[in-house]
Amino acid sequence: MPVTGCGAAPRLSVVVPSRGPAARLRATLACLAGHGPGTPPFEVLVVDDNPGPADDGTAGPAAVAAELARELPVRVVPGPLRGRAAARNAGAAAARGARLVFLDDDVLVGPDFLTAHADAADPEAFAHGRTRELPTAARLLRSLEGGSPEDVRRARAALGPAPAPPSPPVPAAHRRLVANALERTVEAMAGGALPDVAPWLGFVGANTAVDRDRWRRTGGFDEAFGTTWGCEDLEFGFRLYAAGARRTLVADALGVHLSHARPGRWEQHHRNLARFRAVHPHPSVHALEALLGPGGTPGEYVRAVAAATTQAPAGGGAR
Repeated sequence: MPVTGCGAAPRLSVVVPSRGPAARLRATLACLAGHGPGTPPFEVLVVDDNPGPADDGTAGPAAVAAELARELPVRVVPGPLRGRAAARNAGAAAARGARLVFLDDDVLVGPDFLTAHADAADPEAFAHGRTRELPTAARLLRSLEGGSPEDVRRARAALGPAPAPPSPPVPAAHRRLVANALERTVEAMAGGALPDVAPWLGFVGANTAVDRDRWRRTGGFDEAFGTTWGCEDLEFGFRLYAAGARRTLVADALGVHLSHARPGRWEQHHRNLARFRAVHPHPSVHALEALLGPGGTPGEYVRAVAAATTQAPAGGGAR
């Protein structure tokens, strides 16, 4: 498939910070290379945030991007090695498109993903792309070892609502997709099934979009979160909403997250959540532990926000 849109200024810039195993990045880029007809001009910026060559000698982001360069308008941006906020800012700063789509390097998308984000683009809003977890991701990646980009795209199609015949086969037991507590909350609030107690909640870096000008005017991601994992994307969403941007849900921009273990995840998340609370002492931020903790649920979060609101002093915070 030839690269499309390279001669025109891109409408969309897909920022993909990458740090870790190349197999997941390769799958993400293979999916982006399968964009459907009518997709607006776009570019992909892979932010190489790895500190050096992989110890096992496997390909790094630059080599993976080079593999797909004939199918995909992709550039590699050197990462600042200061965490996810800084990596996303580096990609956004290098972007040429008017609309930024932030996508993690372990998310599989379908051929209409970019069109869905383009159709939903609104300078007054940031977009939350629907995301699902794939608990059996490790098995899927093993089945794709040595496969072609088309094999990856067929496997991704088998995970969607209208499966295509996969090659190699993806057993039905391996296709189960799960919505995590954060995703269920955002979708329920946006759809009216839950009170929208946090209308700012929804800027999830794995699959989200905002105008580049609004990213710049809002100050970008807060790099003071450093290399500790968690909350830097949600905090940016809080500031976007406080500055007047509203949240929109883009259900058709489905991303499938290749779930994987993250050592020290909850300890790191707790530290970053504490910083988020300190910077923005708002009831909807204070209550996030009831949603983002290991046992968090949408209902517990709504109740915790209500309780925190009755205890909060007047004034301050997002609208």
